[in-house]
Amino acid sequence: MRAAPRSKDWWLWGYLGALLIDGVGAGVHWTLARLHQPGPAWQQVFPEGPWRFLFWAALGVSLVALLLSVLKGALSWHDPHPSDVGSAQTRQPIAAALAEVNRGVAGALASAEPDIPRVLDEVLRGALVVSASDIHFSPGSSQLKVTYRIDGILHDVLTLDAPASSRVVSRIKVLSYLETYSKEPQDGSLRRRVGDVELEARVSTLPANHGERVVLRLVRGAHSIPTLRELGFDRTVALHLEELLQKPQGMIYVSGPVGSGKTTTLYSALQHVHVSRGETTSLVTLEDPIEMQLSFATQTQINAKVGMGFASALRSILRQDPGAIMLGEIRDRETAHIATQAGLTGHLILTTIHVQSAAGTFERLSELDIERFVLSSSCLGALAQRLVRALCPECRKQGTPSSELCERFTQLGWDIAGRSFFEPVGCSACEGRGYHGRLPVAELLVMSSSLRAAVQRGAGREELQRIAQSEGMVTVLEAAMQHAEHGKTSLLEVLRVAG
Repeated sequence: MRAAPRSKDWWLWGYLGALLIDGVGAGVHWTLARLHQPGPAWQQVFPEGPWRFLFWAALGVSLVALLLSVLKGALSWHDPHPSDVGSAQTRQPIAAALAEVNRGVAGALASAEPDIPRVLDEVLRGALVVSASDIHFSPGSSQLKVTYRIDGILHDVLTLDAPASSRVVSRIKVLSYLETYSKEPQDGSLRRRVGDVELEARVSTLPANHGERVVLRLVRGAHSIPTLRELGFDRTVALHLEELLQKPQGMIYVSGPVGSGKTTTLYSALQHVHVSRGETTSLVTLEDPIEMQLSFATQTQINAKVGMGFASALRSILRQDPGAIMLGEIRDRETAHIATQAGLTGHLILTTIHVQSAAGTFERLSELDIERFVLSSSCLGALAQRLVRALCPECRKQGTPSSELCERFTQLGWDIAGRSFFEPVGCSACEGRGYHGRLPVAELLVMSSSLRAAVQRGAGREELQRIAQSEGMVTVLEAAMQHAEHGKTSLLEVLRVAG
């Protein structure tokens, strides 16, 4: 997720310029007044006449410019644009980029001996050009279909015939240090320089009836990790998250579907801890696989084949006195027990968990046999996040929702009948899709005394949700509806992601 683009702050320059005029004018006139007209200071500097008028005019301009500059800075918190995956400034037109990929691949396959490394490089380069988040290699009966996921939507790129497809899959496995002859599911990571970009990808292989399906989830290096405020969350969510990260110990859980930005959020949070605490805190990560290289943390790759799972690795790390730990995922009871105990004994733990909502975190951990007292005492907060597609600002149009759509939202507790919202249209700017980029929506449950008491007595997800909302938590659905009400996304997109 990316920050809002920085525009030139003309109001601030106007303020400084007007202030300079005041200062220079007052100094010159005061000097002349002292030389020729001794008397009271105010009358010396600004006697009745044009100088006093100019002073008040310049002062007024200064104050107005200062107020506008402060207001502009406050509004800059809210970035109506999506993550770095969908940057409008860097992305090339999708149709033109895909055509260029096809030409490059065709050229690589035209010779008597096909250039397979070049084929893969052309596919990777095209994914970077269109800011794709994933590349899918899906096997068919006689060909391999390549698709990009862009802003959450799949786009067909090309197809490779059987001889080339098997060699491309083997090439990916070699670069990812996977077993080329194994027919079992494998996970790994791929790093390759494509042009001037150091590309990193999380690689997953899965045997299918016509070959192996391979998916590459593209990530970037540590230099591109956004700050918490650049992620695009609501200002209140970002502030509360920063406050939680100042705590010396406890657990912070992040949940969401695949591709919703959980890992990016964890990396940004860990970076915030590093920046705020400096060299006083040792940072360690346990990941499967490592998705980004971090210069400020010790990163450990989980390898179950050699007996180093999350639980065993976490035990070893805790003996090395880390200040903060990023745990890729809580998958089992043993890992959950070790992590929650660590959260009680002086360690800050950042991790992900598979639940539908922030309040559902506690039910899931209870299913893993974590005692309610330990849960309530170790948890600092739980964040649930999603990504919604942003409407193209060039072609969106206002309209009244249909009766079917109104009924769907009535079932969710929203009365939208008779109100107008923006809808997607499609134009040359968005290449007919009606959307351009994505926006994060999130709910952050911050543990309070009342929530801790409710967790300890065994309250369910619905009750915890009600308590959190009464204390100010905005749900994912409410956050998505706020974007729809401001014309940033559509009602259909709200239903798709948060309904």
